[in-house]
Amino acid sequence: MRPWLGAKSTLYVCMPAQDSAMPSPATHKRKHCLTHKTHRNRRAESKPSHISAVNEGRRTELNNSNKQADVDNSSQGVDQRGLKQSQPVGELQLLPNRRFFLAGLGSLTIVLVSNLGGATGFLLGLDGGRTASKLKIDSIFPVHGLKRCINYQQKFEFQYPGDWLADRNMYARRAQRIESRNSLDPMAPSRSRKSVAEPEAAFGPPGSSGEENISVVVAPIQTGFRLESLGTAEQAGRRFLETTVASINANREAVLVSAQSRYDDIGQLYYNLEYTVKSPDFFRHNISVYAARNGMLYTFNSQCPEDKWATEKTKLAVAAQSFSLLL
Repeated sequence: MRPWLGAKSTLYVCMPAQDSAMPSPATHKRKHCLTHKTHRNRRAESKPSHISAVNEGRRTELNNSNKQADVDNSSQGVDQRGLKQSQPVGELQLLPNRRFFLAGLGSLTIVLVSNLGGATGFLLGLDGGRTASKLKIDSIFPVHGLKRCINYQQKFEFQYPGDWLADRNMYARRAQRIESRNSLDPMAPSRSRKSVAEPEAAFGPPGSSGEENISVVVAPIQTGFRLESLGTAEQAGRRFLETTVASINANREAVLVSAQSRYDDIGQLYYNLEYTVKSPDFFRHNISVYAARNGMLYTFNSQCPEDKWATEKTKLAVAAQSFSLLL
């Protein structure tokens, strides 16, 4: 019996398990994660000090910029969510709302273009209508109650009451003459041409019978004819009334009221005649203007019934005075 072995002694021998040499997959993965984390912490700790300072400076700069943006937004009335805060009551807004500004501008344009309530004519007449007359804007909008008729083909212009309308029948006959003159169809032998001086322009009040109107007739005349060859304005007026207006066969009585001569800015001569014509059918008061140039005689005539002369004479006189030839 061995002395070092007691009866109650037990011998323990630590032997590794058979599978302890091969760790389990879960254990291997856990060890790998711990090892990777340990190496990453060591790399972060081992960074140079200047890189850490740069990163810290960048973070500080970013924080400062965010704080400054919050301060600017607060001063402009904008919160962090980008919503506009309500402004204090009574604060003066220097810039108008864009929507109201565009709406007002559009409304003003409509008023001016359509001459609503005569607004455009009123503005153009603030300088006495000089700008409108120079730019010929009064041919579109009436200024001081007058519009301008411009005929660039026959080269004349004049003013007429802004509420008067053009003679549609006259323009229809004029269109027919132009169409027949330009037609390629041969004229029938039996058809005879009757030389009738049709107006180049005619205007009258709406709904009138034609007794009150303004018209311009352009007719050929002897080449080289001059108004001076007829004498003074009064002499020419009397001769005109006796030979054309109040002939014996016409059973008309014409009385010359006044006769004047005037020159325009380009030296063109005009004879202004005021006279009355009376017949069994009518009694009219007329103001006519005559001018001759390049073998053409221009006759401007404004007339109205004698019983309306007191109320219409001012506008008819202004219209006659405005008649002129264009260059």
